[in-house]
Amino acid sequence: MLNKLKGKRIMITGASSGIGEALAIECARRGMHLGLVARREEHLHRLAERLRPSGVQIETAVLDVNDTDQVTPVLSGLADLLGGVDIVIANAGILKSRKVGDGRMHRDQQIFQTNVMGAIATSEAAIQLFRLQGRGGQFAVTSSYSAFLPLPMAAAYSASKAAVTSYFNAIRAPLLRENIRVTVLHPSFVKTDMLDGFETRGLPIVARADEMATAMMDAIAREQHNPILPKQPWGMLYQAQKLMPSRLILELQKRM
Repeated sequence: MLNKLKGKRIMITGASSGIGEALAIECARRGMHLGLVARREEHLHRLAERLRPSGVQIETAVLDVNDTDQVTPVLSGLADLLGGVDIVIANAGILKSRKVGDGRMHRDQQIFQTNVMGAIATSEAAIQLFRLQGRGGQFAVTSSYSAFLPLPMAAAYSASKAAVTSYFNAIRAPLLRENIRVTVLHPSFVKTDMLDGFETRGLPIVARADEMATAMMDAIAREQHNPILPKQPWGMLYQAQKLMPSRLILELQKRM
């Protein structure tokens, strides 16, 4: 899988930390040219300088995907600097926990705005770019295994990822007519700064970001539709979960 993506031009949102940063490092390792997008300019520049010795082209753009009107012009400008784009990953996302009924519904609104509408805005920009180029492309979006196993302390996050999975699976078929491929990534629980302040004791098998980035890029290289990552044990758990009685799933959620 290393050589398959070499020389490809990729744009990644939410690239300044966590999985996004790990994806940038992994893509540079594979010889891909990078367009890195995030809110925090200082973090972006630090990451870009770290990766420049790899010899790939690196361009950066500051963007908050919540400002949906700016997503298309910013990504278009970044594509111009890169000389085009082959792959776009909508990775920007947030996690805010709360207890149900605590009155802090604004936190849920923020999650849906960033995780769902930000991803959709990114896809709209990517589709326009692919159409202008006239040769198709690949759009990938970071969902989560919590789309299938909702987290009680992060109900809005889980629901937002379920919405992402449903939306991008819905648009895959019509886009294939234009050679635009859609990959919906479902990483398991990953230890990043997003989990700071979130109780991880009940989460099973918290993975490392670098290992997850490798698995995600392999899935993108294979143009998989809905990979669950890593495949072992999570793919097996997903199949087993389908057969579990709802009472057993409820007991599992109680421990999270």
